[in-house]
Amino acid sequence: MILRRKEVMPVALLGAMLMPQMITAQDRASSAQTFEVATVKINRSGERRPRLTVLPAAGRMTLTNISVQELIQDAYGLAFPSLLANVPEWARRQHVDVIAKAPSPVPVTELQHMLQPLLADYFKLSTHFEMRDMDVFAMVLARPGQFGPQLTRSLDRCEDVVGTPGAFARAPDGARNERGTCGILPGGAGRIVARGVDMPGLAAYIGTSPGRMVIDRTGVTGRFDVDLTYTPSVFANDGTGRSTREAPPGVDPAGPPLITALQEQLGLKLEPIRAPISVLVVDRLEPMMVDGPDR
Repeated sequence: MILRRKEVMPVALLGAMLMPQMITAQDRASSAQTFEVATVKINRSGERRPRLTVLPAAGRMTLTNISVQELIQDAYGLAFPSLLANVPEWARRQHVDVIAKAPSPVPVTELQHMLQPLLADYFKLSTHFEMRDMDVFAMVLARPGQFGPQLTRSLDRCEDVVGTPGAFARAPDGARNERGTCGILPGGAGRIVARGVDMPGLAAYIGTSPGRMVIDRTGVTGRFDVDLTYTPSVFANDGTGRSTREAPPGVDPAGPPLITALQEQLGLKLEPIRAPISVLVVDRLEPMMVDGPDR
């Protein structure tokens, strides 16, 4: 299981060009915060799943068994692997443990910023951004100014306790769908449940289902609670009353596909477009050969 203390996902519109919202080196440079203690060590357990615990109120994070590629994605707020280019194959295989502590409480996105110097220090990471044309979905309101019944404005303050897409966007392990919870909650197949997410974050998470990046073009600000139910295509009836695979409990083979559910339940629709997207390109990255010293 991925453990987490409250998080969320973003992607944004800059001028006339679409580009995912990322944590950039310029963001990092503007921050006065640095870790007072940090260690990065090679994980040789052979386990497949990472475990992450982030405590913004304590300014502390523990990332266990995370791949170097995932660490880069989290540090720069990249919602999709396709937003990271020129990554050596070993970065997907080498897993590390990171323990870091800031001197004071820090918002989750700022804790993510602070991983960038660790990557430069321990892995000699250097990067640059470039624009690339990509096929994406633009998420827009189905009817201007109207939300669906399962999309409501959140009453919780989640700004400082949610991170960018990926593991940093998940609610704490065991959290319930109730007031006080922020982030993406376990919903199971065919269900998306989230509390206190913004539109760019919701777009990025939805993008994991159709298999194509989704970018927010709603123009809507603020944070929302979401409870979306749909039928994944592999479990949907094929018109003869049969489905490709047996549906798990809670999934209705005759239920709506994602596109329909988005419009009926959230008041959102996806429009296929081709757009220039900012991609982080790795210029240099070296593997850890031995455990790094404490910083």
